[in-house]
Formats: sequence, structure tokens, C-alpha cells
Amino acid sequence: MISAYHWKDGARIFIPEMLLLFVILAIVPASAQEVGEEEGGSSASSLFIALFANGDALVEYNVGIEDPLAEEIRFKLFGDDITDLIVVDYEDNAVEFNRTEIPNEIVLNRPNASNLKISYTTSDFLSKDRREWIFSLNSTIGLSVKLPPDSILTDPGENPSIVLAGDQQLLTYKPGNIRFVYVIGTLGTEEQANIVIKAAETTIVQINNNHPGVVLTSARDLLQRAIVARDDSRFTEAERLADQANDAAIATGREYAAAQGALADAEEQINSAAGGTGLDNAVIGQMLEQANNEFAMGNYTEARSSAQDAIAALDDNPTQPEIPIPVVIAAIAVAAVAGGIGTIVFFRKRKHSKPLPQLHKANDLPKTNTSNSNISSGAAAAVFRPTNSFAPVRPKQDVVEVEEQQEMTGSLEETTTSIPPMQTTTSDSQIDSSILSRIVGNILVEKPHLRPEDQEVLKFLAEKEGAAFESEIRSKFQLPKTTIWRLVKRLEREELVEIRKAGGQNLIKLRFEDKQV
Repeated sequence: MISAYHWKDGARIFIPEMLLLFVILAIVPASAQEVGEEEGGSSASSLFIALFANGDALVEYNVGIEDPLAEEIRFKLFGDDITDLIVVDYEDNAVEFNRTEIPNEIVLNRPNASNLKISYTTSDFLSKDRREWIFSLNSTIGLSVKLPPDSILTDPGENPSIVLAGDQQLLTYKPGNIRFVYVIGTLGTEEQANIVIKAAETTIVQINNNHPGVVLTSARDLLQRAIVARDDSRFTEAERLADQANDAAIATGREYAAAQGALADAEEQINSAAGGTGLDNAVIGQMLEQANNEFAMGNYTEARSSAQDAIAALDDNPTQPEIPIPVVIAAIAVAAVAGGIGTIVFFRKRKHSKPLPQLHKANDLPKTNTSNSNISSGAAAAVFRPTNSFAPVRPKQDVVEVEEQQEMTGSLEETTTSIPPMQTTTSDSQIDSSILSRIVGNILVEKPHLRPEDQEVLKFLAEKEGAAFESEIRSKFQLPKTTIWRLVKRLEREELVEIRKAGGQNLIKLRFEDKQV
């Protein structure tokens, strides 16, 4: 009887059933024929796998059934991606089965046969690395594997039995973790070695151009060894070394980029923390310096690890406690009052040594009586007269001196003090939220290029009476420390905020001088 086995590409290969069975029985050890993983009254007695050039595999089981009349017999297959599944008895009669929710499990329903054959196709056994095909399978029974035509076994794995079946190799393995490597086509020619070496050279040049200063010592050493092997006519070894040089260059380029990014991130976060929390930690600085040294030597993996350690140490570094804004405002107010008192004391001391200038309008001079008629017209002419119809704004110092003179002598009935015209701009002092909101609204109209997040921070500062700690902004908008720091620096460059130190923290304050209400 002839049985047909369907290949995935549509071709059929006809193998005499008894001949195939004799070949497998002759190759597979007796223990492997008898030992199989039982699953609900069934056990696999032999396993045969034929590999195709496209990476698929045809799998054939011989299965023994303990109770052919059992209503349900479960059997697990090797592989998960299973197609073209067929179950027949030894007379090629189809046996009913069902697939379960487990991808590699089938359920047999009353097979009515003590021996079955299961065949299917899967792509789960093979993976490819350049020209090399890698077979791997953890099998509970012994198995035989037939390689594709024109295959060259480069790594046979754990001591298989190898025989030739026509122009194909048949490998037999004992139960266990089975792995071997092969290539299809010619191998070990000078032409092929030159192609692979040229590809590795191109990759090294490209990586060096993309990452100036990158250290490619390992890749260059492997490439040089490949060239030496080629010149010594060891073409297979030359191909292998050139492939390794190519892979090493690509891996180094990736590590370089990752380490460079980690270093930049670490420096930015550390600088931001130093400006915002009063950080002065020599240990963190040493860790960052070590990361830079590793990077300069080409140890990119270690450099990235050191940079990440510095960031982690920064996160663990305790920050100074925040001082509530009311406390800061109260401190500023106390300082202002103390400064004012000091100014008054200074002027009181000064008045005894400096004559007070008499600044009056001509029509505001005290009226004279007949007893004081000795005042000459020249004295009247000496009275200060403004050159325009508006009284000039007097310096603050002169106003204070005039008021003090009134208190001391009581001789002047009226002192002219200039009331400055209503200001069109707001001063850098206590100001309510409504005025600040109007100022911020005008700023947003004048600067439509501001980012949405920048605009929201300005509005938040207006709500906070013009000032907020950087940590408050970060908590409000749930943004990383580095993002907030870059945002604040943008606003500072726009001359919209200023950064002040308060208790070791950054106090972000609106700059509303000369801003229109």
C-alpha cells in the first residue's frame, strides 16, 4: 500500500509505507520506540520529521492506543502552529478527532484501532540567522530528522546518528533537548567569503558615520580575523567571522545610542535637581563622571548602567522640605517693614545735619502782617516757581523730609505734596488674582506662539497671586521634573517669569513690570 504525504508547496512525495517504517525502526533506538509521553491512554512510539527548504517541517507520529473503544483519548503534538493535520490507522482509514482550546492538543473519539499515524505541518521547529537554519525541539521520545536537499550540517548538536538517504542526511537523536544547525547551498567558497567580508566592512563604515567617535574595536578585530582566514583559504571560518563582525558592529551602534541617550537624560535631571532642590551630592556627581569615562572607553553597556544608577540615586536623594508660600510672603513683608523703619531712622538722623529745602508755590506762602513788612520783594522772587502748570512729582525723600518738618515746627499751614497720576502699569508688589489674570490674558494675546502648557502655567501663576514653587507646578500638572524645568526656562527666556531661590527651592514668579492691565 502506498500512502501520500502532502508537502506545503503542493508537491507530493510517495514513500512506500513498509519501507519507511523499516527505516525508522532500524534507526530509532529500541528504548525510544517504546517510551512516549502518555496522555489519556495513548503513547507515541516513534517520531519522524522531514525539514523543507522554506523552514517548514512535516511531522509523523506512530501512536499506540491502549483502549481503542475509549470515548475520549487526548494527545498532545509537538509545536503550536499546526496545519494539514491528518489521523489515520495503519490501513489509511481516517480517524475522527477534535481540536481543543489548546493549540497542540487533539481528542480522539473511539479510534477503533490500536495503532494510529498522525501527520501535520508546522513551522515552530526552525529559526533562521542569515544563512543558518537552527533546529530546536525538546522531545520526550527519540526522533529522526531528514534535512532538505543540498544541506550542509555545520553544528550537529549532541552526537546524532547520521546516515544518507539518497542525497539527504537523516539524523537520529535520543530523547532530550535537541538542537542542530545547517545551511542550504554552497558553503566555504572564496567568492562567498568575499561577499560576507565586504558586507561587514560596509556595516562598520555606516555605523562609524552614524555615530562619530564610536569605538568598534571588537567588530574590527573580528573583521581582520576573517580577512586572515580568507587569505589562508579557510573560507568557511572567514564567513563565520565576517558575520560575527557585522553583528558586533550593529550591536555596538545600538549600545552607543542607548548610552548616549541615558547620559544626556542623567545630566539634564541632575542639573535640574541642582537648580531646584539645592542638590549638592558628590556621590551622584562621581557616578555621572564614571558613566562618562565608561562611554569614552567604549564600554557603552556599563556607561548606560552607571547613568541609570545616577538617576536612581537622584530619585532617592531626599529633597529639602518645601516652605509654604504664605510663610515666604510674610518673611518678605517683615523684611520690607524693617527696611522702611531703617529708612525713617536714617532720615531722622539726617535732618539735623541737612537743611530742609522750602518748596512752596508762590500763592501758598503764609500771609504776612504789618510787623513782618520787612520781607523784601527780593525774597518773594526767590520762591520756587514751576515752569509748567502741573506740580512736579517730588522725590520720596523730599516728601518725607517735608512731613517731618511739619511735625517738628507746626509753622507751615499747608505743604504741597504731589500726587502722582494714575499709573497705567502695575508694580512688582502685592496684587490680586483678577488683575494678574487680566495681565496674563494680555500676554497670551501678545504672544500667541506660546505652547499650550506654557499658557496653562502662566494662568496657574496668576491664580497663585503671581508666584508658586516649581514643585507646586509639577504637582498641579503631573509632569516630570525635567519637563517643568524646561518649561520654566522657556518662560524665563520670554521674560515672563523670573526664578528666585526660597529655602533651597525654585520660586517661579510672574514678571508683570510694564505689563498692561
